[in-house]
Amino acid sequence: MSKKQSKEKTANDPIASRLDALIRLFIEVNKPKGEEKLNEATAARILKSAGLTPTEIAKILGKKSATDVSAYLYPKKKE
Repeated sequence: MSKKQSKEKTANDPIASRLDALIRLFIEVNKPKGEEKLNEATAARILKSAGLTPTEIAKILGKKSATDVSAYLYPKKKE
């Protein structure tokens, strides 16, 4: 397999994207003590920025469905 094919396979691999997201979460959790704590809303936004779907984010955060994390990911509509 050539290097180009190997890079494409890694870039599209769902396991790699999940690992990337978890690494980003670990980095955020290990911030210096003077900075703000990581809450579920921040974690959900970080995971979304890593390319995970709301369903995947809900599973990682221990929620039942994507609608449980949608409040963190999408702004409320003004009426």
